[in-house]
Amino acid sequence: MPHRPHEIVGADEIYFYGDIMRINYGLILAGLLCFGYSAASLAQQSNISLPSLMGSKRVLIIGETYGQSESEQFFSKTVTEYLNGGGCVKVGLEISSDQQETLDSAMKGEVPVSQIQINDIVDSVAYRQMLTDLSGQIRAGKCLSVHAIDAPRSVPVTRDAWMEKQVANMTGDTPVVLLVGNIRAVKDSGGEDSEKLLAERISEKTPGVATVLQHWRPGQCENRTLEYISAKDERAGVYIKETVKDMSPGMPESPEAIADGVLVWSCESEDVTEKVDIDDSKGADSVKDEIDVSERKTETVVRDEKVMKKIRWGIQNKYPAVGMTKDEALQAMGEPEKKENVNNVEKWSFECFDEQGYWHTCFVLEFRENLVVRFKDLE
Repeated sequence: MPHRPHEIVGADEIYFYGDIMRINYGLILAGLLCFGYSAASLAQQSNISLPSLMGSKRVLIIGETYGQSESEQFFSKTVTEYLNGGGCVKVGLEISSDQQETLDSAMKGEVPVSQIQINDIVDSVAYRQMLTDLSGQIRAGKCLSVHAIDAPRSVPVTRDAWMEKQVANMTGDTPVVLLVGNIRAVKDSGGEDSEKLLAERISEKTPGVATVLQHWRPGQCENRTLEYISAKDERAGVYIKETVKDMSPGMPESPEAIADGVLVWSCESEDVTEKVDIDDSKGADSVKDEIDVSERKTETVVRDEKVMKKIRWGIQNKYPAVGMTKDEALQAMGEPEKKENVNNVEKWSFECFDEQGYWHTCFVLEFRENLVVRFKDLE
């Protein structure tokens, strides 16, 4: 079964909060599946830059959802553009501080970036490519330094307290840009002092801190558009609160108190609305949630090379694709929790385990003549 990326919250406390903790999703009739990590797949606003995100601030904290390659591509591209314009910047990453010596060597090209030890939740092909890109900038003589700010496992303090200290040592005349999980970029979570996260801690002691979250709208596609929405924009409230929903019961109501803005990633597609009732009570009191779903429809399936490419990607990444045979669907998704026949259409339902500890239906595949003709992504 596919698993969505989760956040690391504390070395000695809570692990793996989901960045998008909600049950209501917008339906997207999506286009192509994403087959690679090429930076060419980013269709972002031309005016999104480090200066535009930082304004007059000296520290910029960019939140991300782990496992989304666009985040690392965007970070690398934006930092590179800033450096090419003659700027200087210090970059802080969620890499354990005991890796700083290896990180420095990798940035100088003395050892490969593969030698840097990175937490599995943070690590990815795109993350390593970002490090390679930053190394290229340093070796080209650009005014850049890269810092490992995360707490080593052996240190008996919370991760955020450790990172706060590392960032404090970085601050000065040179702008500082951090790439961390979304929850660490929240300015006010409403928690007690001991529970405060990175951005909260830094904002209290360092003037001039800007925070930006990232939100991915549902859907998988090759070309995502990127839009920056200021927290002052009435649209920002929806995305910001979706990104941090249920993180803390004391979360402020005002989007501006949570972050300065949000970067929204969307598939270039048509928005449609369809309501589906899902009963996930599992023997408990019956509770039905009305949710929107992301679905892909087709009337005729032709297993041409374009379709086969999506199928191969789906099998590799544990994601369904129109045109899959039942055997291919089993390879990609495993055994379904439920099979049923409705009006000559065979339906397979799959369940996933969410961050709150509940099972829910996450995918429904529909077959005609042994091929997937339609599927719903309820994630």
